[in-house]
Amino acid sequence: MKVRELIEQLLKENPDADVIVHKDYEGNGYSPLRDVDGKCVYIPETDYSGTVYDTRWTAYDANMEEYVWQRVAMLPGCVVLSPMN
Repeated sequence: MKVRELIEQLLKENPDADVIVHKDYEGNGYSPLRDVDGKCVYIPETDYSGTVYDTRWTAYDANMEEYVWQRVAMLPGCVVLSPMN
């Protein structure tokens, strides 16, 4: 889902409603939304999972060589929604 699509969906909802996040797709738990972070990049590892890197990190933080980190940090950004727990 793109941010534009999420915004379109959210505009249909009550702006004062709490945001609750599934802990997994099957609904085996729920948690309030804690954080929205738009300073990330996502590298898929499979069709359904991957790794997120914070673009505010250093190469050391990302455990990468500087030249690799510079390429990763320039990838298109993503928005990460983090649950409370």
